[in-house]
Order: sequence, then structure tokens, then C-alpha cells
Amino acid sequence: MSTGLEPFEIRRRVKLFALLGLLSLASAAGFGWLAYDRSEPLLWVPAALLAMLGLIHLRGTSDARAPLFVADDHGVRLRGREGWVGLLWSEMAEIRIERRAGRHDPRVKVVSKDGTRFYTSPLGLATDTSPGEAEVQLARRRPAAAY
Repeated sequence: MSTGLEPFEIRRRVKLFALLGLLSLASAAGFGWLAYDRSEPLLWVPAALLAMLGLIHLRGTSDARAPLFVADDHGVRLRGREGWVGLLWSEMAEIRIERRAGRHDPRVKVVSKDGTRFYTSPLGLATDTSPGEAEVQLARRRPAAAY
């Protein structure tokens, strides 16, 4: 049964990653200049830490064209640490949105049919999708008999 809906995708907020990366690198350059100008070796520590933070954030912009999560008529595909994982709707025991809990950001959690494996994809500030929107979009795409 096809719903005819476009695939639902969760992507990184590339502009946010780029802005944070550039601000961190600019701050690192400022601390580096102060460390050099004042001959203060301790100022090299925040310069190095901010430079590393900036490079990490800019690395997040390198794969901006690829989504983190895709849901369509057939199932879901998401990026894990080892690469892409794909599950048909009938291969899932559960898919749910986990809200922010303490320091943990909201996530889409997918549990395999046998319950031994689970996969997550981030939501929230770093992505272009809110948890509420993800709940609505996933409910529209998952057939009622898929559980």
C-alpha cells in the first residue's frame, strides 16, 4: 500500500554547524594572537581547544547533502556509526520519538523485530526537524498493520 507521500528526511542544520565552526575558529585566532602578542603560554590552551572545536563543527558541514534519517513507504534508513542501516516497516518492533531527558537530546529510536538491536537518529537544535514534526511524519508513513 503506497501513501504517495514524499520521503521524510531529517538533516543537519548546516548553517548552524558552519556558524559555530567559524565563530570557534575566529575566537581561537583571537586567543592565538593574544598568546603571541603577550608572550603568555597559557593562552595557547584555549586557542587550541577552540580551534579543535571549530574544526569538529566544520567537519559536520562536509556531508551536508546526505540526510541522517529517511522514512518512506517501505521503511526507514538511518546513518549509524558503521554506516547506513535500513529496515522495512515489517522488520521493526517499534519506532518512537524519545523526548529530551536531562542532557540527552531528543532522538528517533528504532527497535528491531527481535528486540536485540536498536538504532537512533538525533532530533532537535542540530537538525532541521522538531520531535513533534517527526512524530506526525512517521505516523503518516507507517502503515497501521506494520507492527
